Formats: sequence, C-alpha cells, structure tokens
Amino acid sequence: MAYLVLENGMAFEGKRIGAMKDAAGEMVFFTGVVGYLETLSDPANAGHIVMQTFPVVGNYGVEEEDEESGYTPAGYVVRSLCDTPSNFRSTGSLNDYLVKKGIPGICGVDTRRLTAVLRQEGAMKASICDAKELANFETDEICIIPCEKAVYPAEDAKKTVALWDFGTKNSLISRLCQRGWQVKKVPFTEKAESILSMDCDAVVLSGGPEGAHVPDNVLAQIRELLGKKPVLAVGLGHVLAAQAMGGRVQKMHTGHRGQNQPVFCTLNRCTYATCQNHGMQVEPDSLQGVGEMIYKNLNDQGCEGMLYPSLGCLSVQFDPNEQVMSLFETMMGGDR
Repeated sequence: MAYLVLENGMAFEGKRIGAMKDAAGEMVFFTGVVGYLETLSDPANAGHIVMQTFPVVGNYGVEEEDEESGYTPAGYVVRSLCDTPSNFRSTGSLNDYLVKKGIPGICGVDTRRLTAVLRQEGAMKASICDAKELANFETDEICIIPCEKAVYPAEDAKKTVALWDFGTKNSLISRLCQRGWQVKKVPFTEKAESILSMDCDAVVLSGGPEGAHVPDNVLAQIRELLGKKPVLAVGLGHVLAAQAMGGRVQKMHTGHRGQNQPVFCTLNRCTYATCQNHGMQVEPDSLQGVGEMIYKNLNDQGCEGMLYPSLGCLSVQFDPNEQVMSLFETMMGGDR
C-alpha cells in the first residue's frame, strides 16, 4: 500500500509501482490516450509527478527507441497498469521500464477524482509515500542537462539549422531532418557568437524543463542572437525568447498537457489540434511593439505562439506542425 498526498491535505490510496522510493514534485495531468513512453521521457515533465488521465496504461509495452530524451519525471500516477503488454515492437513492460529508470509510481488511484481536484484547485505539490504522515513536498532543483555537440544529416539537405539544446525532444530533431534541414546541435552553454559563426541558415531554440534553473546569461545570449539569424523557438525556447525581449511570463492554473489542444492561427484563420506540455504562458500584452500573438488556445484564449517580424523570430508553445514549419521556412527564404 502507498499514498499520493497532495499539498492541500488530500490523500489517495494505491499500490506502489516502479522504483521503490518516495517522490515529491508538482502534480500535473496528461490527457493523451497513447504515448505514455513519450510522456515519461519528455523533458518538460522533469521534476513533476505526472498522472495519466486515460485509465489503462502499459497495454502496448515499451520500446525504448521511442524515448524523447534522457529526462524523467519525479513520479508517475495511473489508474490501472497493464502487466501483460501486447505489441510486436515491445521489449518489456512499463513497470520494468519505471524500475530501470528509477521512477517511483503509484497505481489504483481514482484518477478521475484527482483530475477534478487539479482542474478546480490548480497544479500543486504532491508526494508519493508509504504513509500520509510521511509526505514530504521538498523537491530538488531541476537542472538542464548539457548535451554533446552533434550533427544530424538530412537527405538532400536544403538548409542547415543550429539547434540550441535546452532539453530537446528527439522527435523535434526528426521533424527538422524530415523537412530537409541538417541539424547541428549545440549545448545551452554555447555562446551566441559561436552559434552565429556556424554555417547555418537559422537557429532553433528547443523546449526543455520549464522549472529548470536557467543561468542569467542565457537571456543575454538570446538577445544577442535575435535579429541576426531567423529563429524558431519551441516550448521552453518560446518562453525564453519572450523573456529575453522583456516579456512577462505567468504560471497557468493547470497548464496544457495533451495531444488535442485546439490552437487558432490568426494568419490563415485555421484551427489546429496540437500536442502540448506546458504550465507557463507568455503574456502578449507585455510584448506590444515587439511582437504579436498569432496563435491562441481556443479553450482559454491564452497565448500559444508569437511572431516578432522585425527580429525574424517565430515562437510556439506546442510541438511545431506542418504549418509552423512552412511559415518558418518562408522566413528563412524558402529553398536554396
């Protein structure tokens, strides 16, 4: 027996899964029906206790080739964990994966009730522990993991982009390469001067863990870069780009975490179903005269993307889709 204890004093009884250790972190929920491995390896979930709202998780096992990164959440919460997966690609069970990655979890929790509480009261700290009175909400500082420099070739490459890695997802690299863009990945500690000296047509600011400590000089380096190369900023990169230009960022009530968030584009008047995982939101009014909001969430009218025309910067708070890629390619000047 184990307990998930919320900061507001509520406790949910369940059974331990994964690593046999306690966990503490901000409690968030993800509404996707599939993609639990991608959720468990999404850098944006670092330091969070993540709950899946879909009731049965683990039914198609685990294929580690689908991992998004080396980041892991602080804990994992599900209603029912399947221990007999069926998938020709599966190399093991989800519980074995949780143990291997050192992720503590709990199953048997009333996730419908828990979701309702989080929707009403907002994201809050939580703890997975053996007894309610042992709940500890103290968390460790989240750090961005420096990457090694790497080059990802694209077949018949039309462009070359520098990927400034604040915690990128492997799927973003794949999407850039599929577009015909060679990717040169550099760590977040890289200087703007060094990136500008690279033979690249544009720069991509990656996503990453929102709660991570970002060194003060990073914003200064982004400011130095803007206006000198076309920039596509995604997720955490979208937030950092706004802050670098003096914009304000606010913490959301519950965040947007799922695969079907409706986003409206003011440029073509079209609505897109997008994949999102964020709990921070840029305040577009704080960037008047610098940029304009061109993507908004139709559920809460919040900012999902900005365009900074004079600086050649496009930033989005969701996984960039075909329309975003096409728009940015136009900003780069199309094909060579």
